[in-house]
Parts: sequence; C-alpha cells; structure tokens
Amino acid sequence: MYEDLTEEAVKARIIARLQTSLLTCEGSFTGDIIAAMATEICQCYHAMDALQSMFYVDETSGAYIDKQSAIVGITRKAGTLASSAVTFTGTDGATIPAGAPFYTAAGLAFYLDGAATIAGGTAAGTLKAEEVGAAYNIGAGEIVSTLRNYSGITAYTNGAATGGTDAETDTALVERYYSRMRRSPTSGNPYHYQTWAGEVDGVGYSRVIAKWNGDGTVKVLLASPEGGAVDAEVISAAAAHIGAERPVGPAVTVLSATAKSLSVSAAVTIDGTTTKAAVQTALAETVGAYFKSLVAGNFSQNLDAELDVISEKTYTVLYNRVAFLLLSIPGVVDYSALTVGGGTANVTVAADEVPVLSGVTVS
Repeated sequence: MYEDLTEEAVKARIIARLQTSLLTCEGSFTGDIIAAMATEICQCYHAMDALQSMFYVDETSGAYIDKQSAIVGITRKAGTLASSAVTFTGTDGATIPAGAPFYTAAGLAFYLDGAATIAGGTAAGTLKAEEVGAAYNIGAGEIVSTLRNYSGITAYTNGAATGGTDAETDTALVERYYSRMRRSPTSGNPYHYQTWAGEVDGVGYSRVIAKWNGDGTVKVLLASPEGGAVDAEVISAAAAHIGAERPVGPAVTVLSATAKSLSVSAAVTIDGTTTKAAVQTALAETVGAYFKSLVAGNFSQNLDAELDVISEKTYTVLYNRVAFLLLSIPGVVDYSALTVGGGTANVTVAADEVPVLSGVTVS
C-alpha cells in the first residue's frame, strides 16, 4: 500500500514544506536531520502494510485468521484420527501390547489402542492413526509391517480405516469466517444450523431445508470438505452438536448428502510436452475442484419446502465445462469421445445430492 513512500520521497516531501532558506543538501546539518526522520517515518509507513492482513483477513493472513475468527467465536477444526479394526491370529495366550506400532507400505503409522490377547486362535483390536488426516483412511489389508515380531503371533490383517479428517485449511477457515460475518446466524435460523454443522470435524458444507416434513421440521444435509458425502460418525457428531445448540421445538434430521457418482473418460491428442498419464492426473484434479465449487455454491443456498419446490432446485454439471477443463491442460491438442457420467450431455444434480468424481480415464 505504501510502496511509493521511499525514504527519498518522504525526505523530498519534508523539504518541500520548509519555509526557510536553510541548506538541505546531502551532508548539511538540516539535510542529515531530515534524512534520519525520513528513514524512521518510512519504516512506520511500511510497518502499517501488515495491518491490512490483520483487519482484512484472507488465506495469506497466517495467525491473524485464527485471531480474527476467534473474535466471532470461530475456531479452527483440528482434524480427527482415523481408526481401523485389526485381527491377529496365533497361539492362545500370546499378547500384543498396547501402543504396538504398525505401518503401511507408504510409512503411515498406526498404534494398537489397547493390549490384545489371543484366545481361540484370534484376537481383535483397534488401530489408531499416529496423526490426524484423511491420508490415514487406508484400505483393508494395507497394514504390512511392524517394528518387531511378537511371540506367538503368526499373522495380522486390518480392516478399512475411517474417520480421519484433515485440519481445517486457512482457505476453509477464512470462508467460514466470512460466511459468519455476511450471513448472521441468530435465533435458530437456517444460517445458525449451518454454523453449528460447520463446527464439526468432517463437515465442509451444509444445506438446510426448512419445513421439509411440515411445520417444525428441519433437515440439515452435510457434505465433506472435499464436497463429497460424509460417513456415519460425522453425521452422528453433527446431530449431537446441533441437538445441543438448537432452540427447543424443531424436529431436526441430520443426513449426509447423497453422492452422485460421475466418471469422466476421453480420448486425447497430445503434443510432446506431456503424457496421457499426466493428463489423466491433471483432469482428475481440475474436475474434482469443479465439482467441489458446485457444491460450495449451491449448498450456500438454503431452502424452504413451504416456499420452494425442492425437486426443482437442481443444479448442473456442465459437459462443456469439463471439455474446457480438458483442453486447458497444457499439452492437450484435441479430444474425442468425451463422456461425463457415461453421457455427452449436461448432468442434473438434485438438491440433496453432491457430484462425486468416481474415476477418470484418458486414452
């Protein structure tokens, strides 16, 4: 903001205001005093640049995002740990101690939640992720190693891990902060329900349908931070939190938005600067981001079943938008046989649905 206020510029402005005939050239007594003052004044102006990110926060404001959000009662969601069931086989009486570490091939660490003792040839336990994050939502059988061999244990296998969510990003926290500031939640209005839902780990977006089953009923639809459906644990946590915060009276139903799975495939012509594998990866990223933006935009619009025909409140995945995203990838010259959701037309998404990219194929 104050880039043009250099030391020389400030010095020149001070000299221009003098109404004496004192010598002000470099090396003169008056010139030296003015130069020192100009340096200090200039530094003050440049320090004021930092105030902009303190009072007008965006995703680049660092710690001030949390400080400013805290003023209106919003705190960053810390993320949650994934957990997985694990089954051990071996000799009866053999024990695996609590805290025993287990690892995936990629090096993700899980720790046994409590000691497990073999009885009848098997033992069951629970593995907890070392750190919070969605990366720990691994598939069944992906635990492949441990630090040591446990006497009497011949094998172990894990089920799919669930419940891991990432810590809230700066961008997401800023979005929640401005949503709170621009759409005042009060007295159990729809924005209030969205605020309560948004305070739960694993919830990225929510949509409220008032009077969905008559007077005194409220439905809250949840979507993940990635714009997809949420699991039963998130639904349960959100229902409990909303139930504790809401005013007495309304019958509240909390559900996950329904995932509308859409695959994308295309045959492409590329130049020598890329590969089809790279194009496939890039297309998955851009289309995923497009789907997420659709959810963010449409779930910000709450509905009232008394005033709105819910079945008509659809939104659209644009076929030509996906085509544009494909052609925007560096190295893509042309395409053919592009399909979105198995077809070559726009895809209609219902008010209680979210588009989820189920796969991308580029040939």
